[in-house]
Amino acid sequence: MAKLVKYDVGTNFDNRIFDIIKECDTEHRIKNLYGKLKQDGLPGGRATSIISDLSDDQFVQYIKDCNNLGITFNYLINPLCMGQSEYDPVAGKNIRETIHKLYDMGVRYFTINSPSLIKYVKKEFSDVQVTLGLYAYPVSIQQIEYWRNWGVDELTLDHAFNRNFDLLRTVMKTYKDSDFAMRVIANNFCLKECPYRLTHGAFVGHSDPTAISMDFSLINCTYRKVTNPKAMLTAEWIRPEDVHYYEELAEETGYKNFSLKLVDRTRATPFIERVVKAYLAESYDGNLLDIINWPESKNIVRDSISNSPAGAPNGMPAGGPPMGMGMPAGGPPMGMGMPAGGPPMGMGMPAGGPPAGMGMPAGGPPAGMGMPAGGPPAGMGMPAGGPPMGMPAGGPPMGMPAGGPPMGMPAGGPPPGAPRIRFMEYMNPTFAPIYGRVMNFPKIYIDNKKLDGFMDHFVKHNCANSLCAGTIIEDGMKCDHACDRCGSWVDKVISYDKDEVEAWKQVAETLLNGLPSGAQYER
Repeated sequence: MAKLVKYDVGTNFDNRIFDIIKECDTEHRIKNLYGKLKQDGLPGGRATSIISDLSDDQFVQYIKDCNNLGITFNYLINPLCMGQSEYDPVAGKNIRETIHKLYDMGVRYFTINSPSLIKYVKKEFSDVQVTLGLYAYPVSIQQIEYWRNWGVDELTLDHAFNRNFDLLRTVMKTYKDSDFAMRVIANNFCLKECPYRLTHGAFVGHSDPTAISMDFSLINCTYRKVTNPKAMLTAEWIRPEDVHYYEELAEETGYKNFSLKLVDRTRATPFIERVVKAYLAESYDGNLLDIINWPESKNIVRDSISNSPAGAPNGMPAGGPPMGMGMPAGGPPMGMGMPAGGPPMGMGMPAGGPPAGMGMPAGGPPAGMGMPAGGPPAGMGMPAGGPPMGMPAGGPPMGMPAGGPPMGMPAGGPPPGAPRIRFMEYMNPTFAPIYGRVMNFPKIYIDNKKLDGFMDHFVKHNCANSLCAGTIIEDGMKCDHACDRCGSWVDKVISYDKDEVEAWKQVAETLLNGLPSGAQYER
């Protein structure tokens, strides 16, 4: 019997993803690839500065390749807020013209959150289907029905639905005799019922498409999870092994239009491959953080995309990175910064040794030089976070002025093709590198297989009306009536180095205390 639960998969536009689908999706459960062009001028649910470049012709061919596999392509215009641009006399006209251009290129599926744009698209194109994105945050049946009557064909349910099987059962029964489709995001890693989600979504929607911004919300979210590991388990992810619960619910209710959205389109192809294989197999033996939206450097789009000319990484001239960039083959320049879900600053050193003028002796980096996610190399004697990216302990590299340029940038400014840091000209060089250090997260391991049986509680019990102890994360807070069921799993499934975590927290606290007061800028 064919599986009822389908998958929507984020794409970084690497053609290798088609090969992965051909190899693994023998039951044709992947119904959709989703993404957006970097140069479309439209906001989205992710900062566009790290999205892969793609020409119009390459995009047209990508849609054709999707269709040849029986897969649709869903184009994203899905920010939480568009800053009234859809009503602006100039910007609004550009948006509508872009939508028409995308239609002419072959797009027939859009993810949109703006009510006015939804109305426009549904009126303008009779053969286009619209998906409502997560940032609309529908949290009740009443809100779902409002949007269905507004004209959306598919709706992304709020994360609160993921483990609320009573509510899922009700909405599936309500729409089982219709073509109305619903989906949940399986592998996001947001705090349970996160109170900062609107702020974070608005931040991303208003991001400068040409630059990278310091993401306070992302660090705050990560800090809260690292400080209280219970919050890692109460986050509403769905393991591959738990997909069968949703399949059984769809069979029970007779609902045939349910899917799981797999993120993230800003991730490197090995990450997307790992996620696709795990969810199609409904099994993953390893660290749960390797298949959910944990912004670790190795998972970011930074390898060579096969659509790029001559195999060169996007934004980089053929032949590799410019001298002094401090970039591994296929990787971003040091000091990139991090948008929501995006890559950390400082990705290490190119093979063959340090770049000219970096001030590093042959034979390897000095102690404390900079650390990949997962912790310092053995014997380096470096705390989690390390010194500013691209700067050895004891001072700036040779050839760099006292104080150093912001964000690990080589003297003379960023090399051609390097991403621009927003407001870099105002940056305080003594504070800015902290962002790069904090993005080197401590190594944390969540044993996915040891979580077998974890979801059973949610299938049998509705936790929607109880206070979750995983959200009590302020010092001194107590509640006699909070549920700590997830907390009882922490020692069983999560492991980490306490000293490394404490060292990272100190760096994170410096940033979280400094950003609100403007400490990142020159005084």
